[in-house]
Amino acid sequence: MKITVITGSPRKNGTSNYMASEFVRGAEENGHEVYLFDSAKSNVNNCIACNACVMGEKSCIHKDDFVELSNKLVESDVIVFVTPIYYFGMTSTIKKVIDRFYSIDSKLKVKQNKSVLISVQHSPVDVVAEAMNAQYQAITNWLQMENIGIINAIGIESLEHLKQTNYPKQAYELGKSL
Repeated sequence: MKITVITGSPRKNGTSNYMASEFVRGAEENGHEVYLFDSAKSNVNNCIACNACVMGEKSCIHKDDFVELSNKLVESDVIVFVTPIYYFGMTSTIKKVIDRFYSIDSKLKVKQNKSVLISVQHSPVDVVAEAMNAQYQAITNWLQMENIGIINAIGIESLEHLKQTNYPKQAYELGKSL
């Protein structure tokens, strides 16, 4: 199985990247091929809604890191979104990448991929994760993706705190279960 993991944290050793590494570890131990895309370190231009791509019928006008990612997304069986929640949703870096899905919309809808969401938030309030989940579900519904797992790590104060919870094990087990 081919899996693309898109991360959205600018912190190399942060909590959401740790969760991503645990998911990847589980998936690779089960023999899956994993492509990891770091949206915070990538060069991806904003979608400008020029419609040159006509929702996937032609290629996007931007020739940046999304070109390689788009090929991986189209080849993937599972797309995993991993993001910290700063303010009720995905980080701007991962959202910028998702906005560019517009240029491969028709190719993704035909594939009917599976998807996973892993998020980490400092706030102990469930409503923050609920807003994130609604955004994710809208995206996956539009792209006709089957949600196969959501892990919301809530109330996480630091990487050390995260490691003392069951959340990393959940991410590992989800990756391993595929």
